[in-house]
Parts: sequence; structure tokens; C-alpha cells
Amino acid sequence: MSSHYASDTFAQLTRDQYYDWVNRYYPKLETLMNLGTDNQLMNAQLDRTGGIAAQSLRSAQLGLNNQMARYGTIRPQNPQDNTLGLRSALAVAGVKNGIREAQQDRQMNILTGGAAPVRQQLNIGGQAQAA
Repeated sequence: MSSHYASDTFAQLTRDQYYDWVNRYYPKLETLMNLGTDNQLMNAQLDRTGGIAAQSLRSAQLGLNNQMARYGTIRPQNPQDNTLGLRSALAVAGVKNGIREAQQDRQMNILTGGAAPVRQQLNIGGQAQAA
């Protein structure tokens, strides 16, 4: 007769699974949790935002200039007009604020264990919707 029981085999399998989880999965999980709770990713995204917005603005201006050139006209340049710069700054500020707000939401979801409450999800366009 064998003195080896199914419960011993099951216990060994459970220990092996836990050991595997601790050594392979937990370090990755810990890295992802740290990235989710610190501002490293957000700061990198904020750094990229200014350059992306400037490149997008240049592309739009070039497209407008090309369109005007097809009709044989040029876009008037007024050195006193800073409307384009102000709108560009406003757009960049809006994007950066959106990134910061998304980071705060992500951190709160990590702390609370998941999705926002139903009441918060029903808040559409700044106005709470009736459930």
C-alpha cells in the first residue's frame, strides 16, 4: 500500500501554484500597480502633448495654406493677431487637464477596486441623469 494520499498531491499542487504566482506573476502585477498609482506615465504623456499639438497645428496651417494656394489666394498675415496662438494654448491646456483627470480617475478606480459608482456613471455632460 502506498502512503501517498490525494490530499498530499493536492497540497503540493497548491504550493507549486502559489510559488509560481509569487515568482512569475506577482512581480509583473506589482510593476503594473506601481505604474498605475504613480505619475510616471502621466508625466511622460504630458511631455508629449505639447509637441503633438504643435505638429497638429502646423499640419492644419499647411493644409489651409495649400487650399488657399489652389485658388490663387494667400492667407492674410496680421502680426497683431494672436488668436491662433491663444486657441492653440487653450487646446493644449484642455488636453493636459483631460490627461490629469483621467489619471485621477484611474487612481481612484485602483483604490476603490474597480468601476465608478452607478450614480457617477450616470453623470453625463456635467448633469446627473435620473436612474
